[in-house]
Amino acid sequence: MNYKKLFILLIVLFMPFCISCTKDSPKDLQVFGVWWWNSSLGEEYLTFAKNNGINEIYYCENDLDEKSSKFIESANKLDIDVYWLIEDVSWLHDYNLVYNEIERYIEYNKNNLSNQYSGIHLDIEPHQDDNFDNDRYMLIHNLIEVASNLQIKYPDIKFDYDIPFWLEDEIEFNGVKKSAYKHIFDNANRIFLMSYRDSHEEMLEVSKEEISYAREINKTVVLGAETSKSSEGDNITYYEEGSSYLASQIKLLKSKLPKNSGVAIHHILSWYQLKK
Repeated sequence: MNYKKLFILLIVLFMPFCISCTKDSPKDLQVFGVWWWNSSLGEEYLTFAKNNGINEIYYCENDLDEKSSKFIESANKLDIDVYWLIEDVSWLHDYNLVYNEIERYIEYNKNNLSNQYSGIHLDIEPHQDDNFDNDRYMLIHNLIEVASNLQIKYPDIKFDYDIPFWLEDEIEFNGVKKSAYKHIFDNANRIFLMSYRDSHEEMLEVSKEEISYAREINKTVVLGAETSKSSEGDNITYYEEGSSYLASQIKLLKSKLPKNSGVAIHHILSWYQLKK
């Protein structure tokens, strides 16, 4: 028997099946994520996330211990990737504080090869600083510098950034002056836009510049949908409309977004508690 010919024949026969399996893998799907601020939530929330099609979780957990490992293991079994969610606006005044957190992340992943975080999700919001009105330029500039430094210092780590849709201040950085969000895009792996409005049309409208720039530089942009009750107005959140309406808008939003993009829900607890 000519085993070489038999081997080639088997490759030809099975290649279509391999291709069909690969092209529809979960990694090729649009991002559908959820912020997970409360690490004490039970398994029912993870089941809820899976049943609603979530494929990424941004998990806030300070200790980076066995609890983190078990959560990641449970999520991974459901084909959900977990990113470490961290935030502290004070890091814009002392970069060493954020570097210390990254080193903790590296140490955790090194010691938990089976249940690793997929990356770091940074929620550093300059406007949360008490002196934002007076120090606006400096704080936004520092966020850009943090993003640039992290990309250079830790090139093997995947960094996401949450930013508001209005971050269009003209900032000069490394001799280049352009909109702040463009600087952040340039130095991030992915951008999560707080495009908080209560219809898919309005979410797309407030995000159109960022979507366009993401397409231009081939970066991923994910539009955030708010479900918590807001003091800023009813049009900020889906809290009043409920879960059924939210689901309909997310479906429409996904259909109109490019492939290398997605949607994320803020956040798991308020989404879980939404009225039908």
